[in-house]
Amino acid sequence: MKGTLQGAGEGRWRLRVFVGREGGKVRHVNRNFNGNKRQAQGALAKLVADIERQQVATRLAGTLGELIDDWLDDISPRRSAYTIQEYRRIVSKTIKPALGRTRVDRLTPRQLDDFYRSLERDGLSGSSIHQHHSILHASLKRAVKWGLLATNPADRATAPRPARSSAAAPAVADVQKLIAAADDDGDNVLATAIALGAMTGARRGELCALRWSDLNRDRGVLRIARSLTVVAAKPNEGPTKTHQRRDIAIDPALASLLAARREQQERFAALAGLDLVDDPFVLSRCSDGSAPCLPDGLSNAYARLVKRLGIVTHFHELRHFSATAAIAEGIDVRTVAGRLGHADPSLTLRVYAHALEARDGQLAGILGTTVLGPVHHGPEPDQADPPAPAELEGAR
Repeated sequence: MKGTLQGAGEGRWRLRVFVGREGGKVRHVNRNFNGNKRQAQGALAKLVADIERQQVATRLAGTLGELIDDWLDDISPRRSAYTIQEYRRIVSKTIKPALGRTRVDRLTPRQLDDFYRSLERDGLSGSSIHQHHSILHASLKRAVKWGLLATNPADRATAPRPARSSAAAPAVADVQKLIAAADDDGDNVLATAIALGAMTGARRGELCALRWSDLNRDRGVLRIARSLTVVAAKPNEGPTKTHQRRDIAIDPALASLLAARREQQERFAALAGLDLVDDPFVLSRCSDGSAPCLPDGLSNAYARLVKRLGIVTHFHELRHFSATAAIAEGIDVRTVAGRLGHADPSLTLRVYAHALEARDGQLAGILGTTVLGPVHHGPEPDQADPPAPAELEGAR
């Protein structure tokens, strides 16, 4: 690659580099530079090297679709199979049809912004569009790291911010009604799942992965160690969302409910003429407890139940119920975060800010009474009524 240096006045230079032909026309890259001749020669050499690197990167970069495929292959060993499946679903459904054939080196922030706006018009939520942006940003960041791009165009694109909303939770009476209705229907599995979700705050996949070996009756704890996902139509047991195990304390009432669930499971196996497997799943509709309930199956059964009862809620809100009930009772955020499996208590603070605000109102009343004493809105019961104005006049 050739470069030329031309003087353009005292201490001013024009750098010119031939970069090839396009459509029969000669193409050059031109730059202006201020300094002495030696400095200008150094700047020209650097410009030639930068352009050569960029041209190599351009030949290697390929299309955005190819880049994302390479990125997904690269991160797959360090992510859960379910996460990779969800990424591939998003990429194949929306990203590739819109941008997959675009050459990486020609992708612009404007194209990304137009893509996000089109997703908005299609009715996708801000959170969903932000997930698309995260995939694009991460894959393009890897392209910069690999030397395929000089800068990341997603850095200058603007995706809609996810809408912040308070975590909704069903009322205590509704949770009780749901458990009773599932029991009345003879669905002990669903009744147990609802009670576990409301009392432990465990995620849906974590509940489906529970085995009886996770219950320590002597210590009164339930260990959350795995999560169940469905990948390529097959159940897959993997780590929890935060890749951490946690022990959740259970009270005698929940211990009694789990004992009843085990008895029912053993009766069901006996009726089928089978023995339970060595370590059955707690939530299983199989006679021998060998196969777990699937997360979507659990949600669908729950959705049918709430619809029949006229209650507006979904299964994940049982997790919110557990958290808001704990905060309302004054349990500290760190303890609540540990029970929920939040890696960072600040996430608990953000998601359940509304519950903390309500608790703060209660605290204000307690502190006011402690510091200033009770506020009297009328005379004490044993206090005589104050004299009427006429009596005061006579007393003078």
